[in-house]
Amino acid sequence: MHTASDPKALREQAAWDRCTATVGNFDGVHLGHQELLRRTVEHAHAAGMPAVAVTFNPHPATVLCPRAPKVLCSTAQRLEYMEQAGVDAVLVMPFSRELASRSAGDFCREVLLDALCVRDLFIGYDFRMGSDHAGADELRGFFSQVTQVQAVLKEGAPVSSTRIRKALAEGRLEEANRLLGRPFSVQGEVVHGEGRGGPLLGIPTANLDVPHTQAMTAPAVYATSARLLGDEGAGEWQMSVTSFCRNPTFDGSSLTLETHIMDFSGDIYGRGLEVRFLALLRKDRRFDGLEALKAQLHADMDERRGLPL
Repeated sequence: MHTASDPKALREQAAWDRCTATVGNFDGVHLGHQELLRRTVEHAHAAGMPAVAVTFNPHPATVLCPRAPKVLCSTAQRLEYMEQAGVDAVLVMPFSRELASRSAGDFCREVLLDALCVRDLFIGYDFRMGSDHAGADELRGFFSQVTQVQAVLKEGAPVSSTRIRKALAEGRLEEANRLLGRPFSVQGEVVHGEGRGGPLLGIPTANLDVPHTQAMTAPAVYATSARLLGDEGAGEWQMSVTSFCRNPTFDGSSLTLETHIMDFSGDIYGRGLEVRFLALLRKDRRFDGLEALKAQLHADMDERRGLPL
């Protein structure tokens, strides 16, 4: 899959004379986004054109809103999910207030038509473009075809990033995963923690430094899977147990994300790690001493072994 931040560079890199495109934030690449991408790819390939997704980094809300919502996935994850959906090229445009001030017409002419040579455009059911918030009717004058894909409904309501963030925050992980169409996951760098996992408990944990813009699950202990990330690609998924808690047994005051990768040993400080959340194991609580905590951690691992990877 081709990726670039400049539209002309992207088209020169992939060498097409026309394409089918879709535009959006694609935060989470949830079931609704997946349907939009599927329709775009299906149409493009049937017409002998590449399927191109246009998205933005950072998320526009982080630039335009004083209290922006947390994002559901990193840009790297978005690109991975788009590639899995069959997209041929992705334009990741740097988002700024200057870009936000451009009208839909200017964006269509300069980026989509002149630079990318978009012939057909696919958009979401609630899509609006540019400073003038143009919708499907206003965009139809620029392209051979504009298709507005209807909302994907789950439990009687449209799938949306807002709905998924709310489910995560309220501890409804299973619902969030259903709406995403896969397990919710986060990426970050493995950093040094308090040094209690291995030395005190005999259960080493990877402390994950997650960007402050990342949405998170409700604090609890979870059955998870983890994989190492690197320039050469991602490693294999391995069973893990993850605590996103304040460590009340040690009188902790701040939330930490600590993952024990089962049946694994090695120095992974400074490495990238992805953790995907599969199921809630238990709420966090204070234990009467280290032995009680260790017994519970081993029980957590036994329970994790009984679940799929």
